[in-house]
This record gives sequence, C-alpha cells and structure tokens, in this order.
Amino acid sequence: MRQTSARRTRTWITGAVCAVALATPAAVAVPAGAAGKAKAEITDAEVTRTDTGQPEIAWTTAPGAQVTEITWGTDPEATDEVLVAKVEKGAQEVVVADPSPGARPYFELTTADGAHRIVAERRIALEGEPNFRDLGGYETADGRVVKWGRVYRSGELAKLTDADLAVVDGLDIKLVCDLRSPGEVTIGPDRLPAGTESVGIPISDDSQDPVAIRNAVLAGDVSSLGAPGELLTEGNKKFITEHTDDYTALMERVMDPAAQPTNLHCTAGKDRAGLGAALVLLTLGVPEKTVMEDFLLSNEYRAASNAKTLSQLAALLDPNEIEVMKGLIEVRPEFLQAALDTMEEEYGSVDGYLRKGLGITPKERARFQKLMLDGPNG
Repeated sequence: MRQTSARRTRTWITGAVCAVALATPAAVAVPAGAAGKAKAEITDAEVTRTDTGQPEIAWTTAPGAQVTEITWGTDPEATDEVLVAKVEKGAQEVVVADPSPGARPYFELTTADGAHRIVAERRIALEGEPNFRDLGGYETADGRVVKWGRVYRSGELAKLTDADLAVVDGLDIKLVCDLRSPGEVTIGPDRLPAGTESVGIPISDDSQDPVAIRNAVLAGDVSSLGAPGELLTEGNKKFITEHTDDYTALMERVMDPAAQPTNLHCTAGKDRAGLGAALVLLTLGVPEKTVMEDFLLSNEYRAASNAKTLSQLAALLDPNEIEVMKGLIEVRPEFLQAALDTMEEEYGSVDGYLRKGLGITPKERARFQKLMLDGPNG
C-alpha cells in the first residue's frame, strides 16, 4: 500500500440443542465482476426484530435447498449452540426467543447438505447513536460473503449512554477511526470502552466544516450551502480529489488484521464514513449496487433523528431553506455516485482508484479478502 501522510412462512421457536462447525476457505483478490459467481445454497439471510423485540431470522435458498438447523453464539466464529434443532420443512422465516438479551447474537443457518450462512442484525441498537451498523453479510460479485463482526461504521460516539457503552464493549472493537475535524472532536469527544485505540484521521475543509455549517444554520443563513444537495455532491468529489491520502490512511488501518474489529465514523456516519465504508466493500469485491444500498441505509436509520432536526429548524428557516437542509442531513444516490464518477475520471475506474489512488496492491487486496470473506456456503 502506498505510504501516506415475498412474505415467508413464519414459524415460532423457543429453542433446542445441537452443534455445527464453521469452515473458512481460502480467498484470492477478485475485482467486482471479474469472476463467475459461485453457487450458494442459502442465497440471502437477514435478522430483524419483531414489535415485541424478538429476533426474526429470514432467508432464501436455491431451488431444492432446505435450511434444517439454526445455531447461535455471541462470537461469529463460535456459533455452535443449537437454537432450532429442526426447522419446519419449507420455512423461510423463524421468530425465536432472544438467546442473549444484552449481548449481540450471531446465527448460523445450516442446510441438509451441510452448507452454512452466518447472519446477524445489521444495525446495533444504541440509544445514543442511531447509525451504528455492521458491514457483514454482503455478497461479493463472485458469491463470497463479508464476515460479520469485523468492520463497523457509525456516527460519533459522544452521546453513548452507559448501556450503549456496555453493548459496544461487547463488540470487542480494538480500533476506532475518527474522521471528524479537531473542532468536532472538541465539541463531542467519543465515549469508548477502556482499552480501545482511537486514531484521528480528520477529513474536512472550510466548505464542509460541520461546526461552521451549524453556526450558519443557527444564524438563519444557509445561503453558503448552495442548492439542495449541491454541497455534498461536490464534497464527495473532493473526497477523491483532495482527501485520497486520508482515505489511504484509513484503509491501511482497517486492513490491518491486528486492528479488527474496527469502527470507522464521522459525525452523522453518513458522508465521510459512508465513503469509507464504500471503499472497504469495494475493495472486498462487493458490487456497486450493493454498496449504494448500504450507503442509503443512513436515511432509514437516521429517519427519526432527521425528522426531529427538521422540526426544530422549521422555526429558523423558510421552506426553501428547509429543502437545502434536507439535502445536507440526508444521503442521496448522487452523492456517492459523484465520488464513483470522479474515481473513473481521475483513475480510469473504481478498481484503478483502489490500486493507483489508495495504493492497494493485488497481494494486499487478496490478503484483505481472505481475512474478511467467507465462501458462498460457509
């Protein structure tokens, strides 16, 4: 690396007993779309919560494949405690009693033919940070799957409650990469579990300084922010033309096995951290369409926070100015697309940016993929 400065059948389960093993295959560096996709028996899986807070595990399978058993654990590398000993034939969804209240559970789905798929909740429920999530579970272009519990993205960790801090502590995060400016850090220093390393990689300039923007909004003048969405469209271009050294430093730390699990964050966890997360996924060979879907999840996870902000601003700004603010607190496809387009303009392709801009060699990329990816069947 370059040196830098359809609704499914629902089954209700309470639990059972057995064990399975997780295998980790070797990996090679595969740029997005460069190889044929391996055939997976479990083609998709997700975990959400019911209105009563119970984990709901859902999946889809290839024709003829059948999930027969579900095990779990609080470590994604040790999910051998049986939760569902026999899954009902034809089921594609189960609701289970929470096996680990207060600690994050990882679930392993096993088919009759012995294929495996680990799955967990993407969003980590925290009172003080709504956009804290895991980059695991995404499929690469060649059919491999990003491991859970390795890289997290979020907004600032300054408002974590004591209960939140206990949850984060349970994730065993070794390194936090803080992309905020020194002024942002001064206003809201992170609350971190004891022993967690924090490294500052400030990514900001005068036109995007969150402190200056906040002061302008409080003064009732957002004229400097341009048309709705303009600031962040241009800002994402600048991430590539002016902050490649900073993102190189970020990727050097995230790709270090000794630093995992890693968290990368900015203030809202959507723009600077959004591009950082995109670079991680792109390096792993996750297709751009999936990367964009992850980028846009910030709108879902920050919906309540954004609605509260806009309600408060209604007393300070007129309707046109509110539209400008919407373009600042939301994420939009054109924001990330501006960065991707700039990579192509400046470096020939996204892979060209990873290689020539960030300095990630084929050997380093292969090593990172081996660390971060599981085979299509576990």
